[in-house]
Amino acid sequence: MFQLELPEMNDSIIAAIPAHRLHINSLFTQGRILSYSVAMSRATIWCVINAEDEQEANELVTAFPLYHLCTDVVCRPLLFHNTLPAPAPGISLN
Repeated sequence: MFQLELPEMNDSIIAAIPAHRLHINSLFTQGRILSYSVAMSRATIWCVINAEDEQEANELVTAFPLYHLCTDVVCRPLLFHNTLPAPAPGISLN
């Protein structure tokens, strides 16, 4: 699990957000990110990365478009990460 700290919102952060969101969505689709949260203050991001080891996880996070703007990044390796299973989609008879 990573915790990324950002400075106060500024033009550089605002400009990087669209590319960052596309990148994060792509990692979700690939199954590389399991969860992603942003504090209401927009100063902290938490994300759980799915990787074989800490080095691979670090490589994924350093590729984030917002990474170079972070003031602090902390990795806390997890033994496991549980989430609620996604509900099954409704069945359509059409």
